[in-house]
Amino acid sequence: MKSSELIIGPVENAESISFRHGESFDSLLKKVEEAVSRNSEEDLIVFTDMYGGSPFNAVSRTMKNNNFYHITGINFPLFIDIAVNRDSYTLEEIAEKIIKNGKKSIVFVNEKFMAD
Repeated sequence: MKSSELIIGPVENAESISFRHGESFDSLLKKVEEAVSRNSEEDLIVFTDMYGGSPFNAVSRTMKNNNFYHITGINFPLFIDIAVNRDSYTLEEIAEKIIKNGKKSIVFVNEKFMAD
């Protein structure tokens, strides 16, 4: 979140959760559950960086008792795009946009240069 603030300024109604080296999964799970609880009255979308990682697993476990969207595989440019444009879309549209743009964001640069 701090990196995004350098580019687009503060992102309102958003928070990040840090998972530090050596921190227990239970500690992370508690942080996720508390964040979801704080935001349970609103439409909520939670981003994680990697499928199968500890943050992904903590958020997935929290989904069992809560209603929110969870999208994993998020990278920095996708987050910036959504943070800037989120008021223009429903949560369903945000999810669709992320999936579509995520596929476009991975580029084999060597192949691109060979084509030019």
